Amino acid sequence: MEAVRGRAPAIAVAVAHGVFSGSLNILLKFLISGRHFGFLTLLQLCTCSAAALGLETLRRLGRVSVPPFGLGLSKEFAAVCVLSTLQSTLTLWSLRGLSLPMYVVFKRCLPLFTLAIGVCVLRNGAPSPGVLAAVAITTGGAVLAGAGDLSGEPWGYATGVLAVVIHASYLVLIQKTSLESRHGPLTAQYAIAVMATPVLLAGAVISSDATAVWSYPGWKDAGVVALFLSSVAIGCAMNFTTYHCTYLNSAVTTSFVGVVKSVVTITVGMLAFDDVAPSALFVGGVAVNTVGSVTYCVVKFFEIKKKNSYEHLEGGGDAAPANLRQAPRAGEAADASSRLTTEKDAAETRGDAAAGDYLAVWRSVRQLRSPEAGGLVRNVEQQSP
Repeated sequence: MEAVRGRAPAIAVAVAHGVFSGSLNILLKFLISGRHFGFLTLLQLCTCSAAALGLETLRRLGRVSVPPFGLGLSKEFAAVCVLSTLQSTLTLWSLRGLSLPMYVVFKRCLPLFTLAIGVCVLRNGAPSPGVLAAVAITTGGAVLAGAGDLSGEPWGYATGVLAVVIHASYLVLIQKTSLESRHGPLTAQYAIAVMATPVLLAGAVISSDATAVWSYPGWKDAGVVALFLSSVAIGCAMNFTTYHCTYLNSAVTTSFVGVVKSVVTITVGMLAFDDVAPSALFVGGVAVNTVGSVTYCVVKFFEIKKKNSYEHLEGGGDAAPANLRQAPRAGEAADASSRLTTEKDAAETRGDAAAGDYLAVWRSVRQLRSPEAGGLVRNVEQQSP
């Protein structure tokens, strides 16, 4: 329990990310399929511009600690911005061409791609056998569930696969940026939203979304307006929790959060939409996915517990002896210096070869250095991508 309490903020933001991500998927499916809302670029534009304007207002009021946008921020987050825009675009297009449960099946392959890309990009060592087992079980469940439903459109499956690859690259790049940048997740969202807004505005104009949206008959329905505004607000919250969860945990953990919340999303999708019927393969795949998710949670719990035990040994068990060893070193150095001078003078005045040999040995002994006490935690295996 001590390990869990120490990771409470990371666990809380992971749960929040799962809630916002699942809610957004359901709302978007209602809006796109149920109300035939096809202005996807405009939806992205509103989400990014709302985040940019909101954070800029809070920054000017001094409510958030975010630096003003400039060339430095644009250089740091340009690559993340490109992948973020591609990922959200492909996600919306795949939701249009796939049923909600099948879309979730594709997303459950995210840990596999995130793990593979993370090992290649982050170069922080191979993941533990437990993490590998959890990823393999989860991917097997996704394949099993998807084998029972091939009723989607071909371009929907193509965008689904591409969306998973881009999403995995996006999460790994966020983790890489968090290690190299001095800025936090709120600054990342601010910079990405500011950079993406003009690009999406141009896309909305080119795709005619900016002009055709005014003739959409659904605006007369208060339910459509509520769905649209809710999607924009939850989209902003989901983007922030994506950055925050990846900063505090890892890219693989963020991808597994999506697997955990997929069970609820699938259940709501089957009850709310009639574009897929549950089959034995599908239910079996969901069950295997659940086992994989639980396996990952258990593995990470014991890894965190092991890491905390190492930190306890470093801070409590080794610190006191190290301090005790530090105290006499000053006195020993002074005594050694005085003895060294005495022996050197004796060797020079008497020309005694034995004294010269003793002096050489003493110098060799003084050059020895004890190993650093802080090396224990640094040797602990780094967190998987």
